[in-house]
Amino acid sequence: MFTPAVASPGRHSRTRVAGTLSGTVAGTGAAVPTQTVPNDYFVSELGLDTTAEWIENRTGIRERRFADPDLPLSTLASNAGRQALERSGADADDLRLIVVATSSSDNRMPSTAALVQAELGARHAAAFDINAACAGFVYAFDVAARCLQSLGGRALVIGADRGSALVDRLDRTTSVFFGDAAGAVLLDADGPGEVLASALASKGDPAPLIVPAHGTMRMDGKAIWDFATRVIPETVLSLCRSAGITPDELTLVVPHQANVNILRAAATELEMPFSKWVVNLDRYGNTVAASIPVALDEALQSGRAQRGDHVLLVGFGAGLCWGGQILRL
Repeated sequence: MFTPAVASPGRHSRTRVAGTLSGTVAGTGAAVPTQTVPNDYFVSELGLDTTAEWIENRTGIRERRFADPDLPLSTLASNAGRQALERSGADADDLRLIVVATSSSDNRMPSTAALVQAELGARHAAAFDINAACAGFVYAFDVAARCLQSLGGRALVIGADRGSALVDRLDRTTSVFFGDAAGAVLLDADGPGEVLASALASKGDPAPLIVPAHGTMRMDGKAIWDFATRVIPETVLSLCRSAGITPDELTLVVPHQANVNILRAAATELEMPFSKWVVNLDRYGNTVAASIPVALDEALQSGRAQRGDHVLLVGFGAGLCWGGQILRL
């Protein structure tokens, strides 16, 4: 199990490489709904023209979780955040910042982050949302890490989405992919950890994937495939160059969980063993901004990475937007 780093009373004194950001992953958390929805649901319950085997073969997904419609997204996010706080030994009063990445907020205003602040009792935190679709968590992480350089203290970075609410359940080109979840990271400006590299990018192109304000998702699967299989390897290599390490020195790659075949193609292009890639989409599907922090939480809790290891996060999604970080835990 991943153990929390103990922060020193002041700024950590280790000499840092130029371009790195101070920031320790002090704790992680996840909240996934209890309702499990297997692939067969779309066939036997909804009567879609597909099969459970086809869905699994084309995506790697066997099941996903759907949240109770009456459960606020902020509560799902707060549950993940509370777990991250507990595991780090921190108190909500210690937080200087709460950033929630989401594309499925329950309200146009206030932000989901503001509601999380209220639910956690984080009286001293600034709170706001970021919408960068499935790349939302790496965007939120970058912003939080940079803010902490001047603020100091601790930030709660949460990815939370109700992916099932973004699609038409009867549209087999989208509905079978998505599920609901929240994941959180408690980021501490003190401690031994570092953000060795962080980069964000976007290209204003809504055609491959769009969710209108008063509609449901439209997705061009081939365009997403072409985009993702190109930008994942490019991002991994670019981040490694910025961090001054090689891909071989990475302990884990934690990617956005969209499609296992996309991830395998990227790993093959990079000539990396797929055993280094964290994959949990078989159980949760695509949980949008929650996918990376939920996968990171599972990997750290199972002991797949330890203090001092290099872990790479990489996300991609509608916008089009993409990016990632290399962390030294």
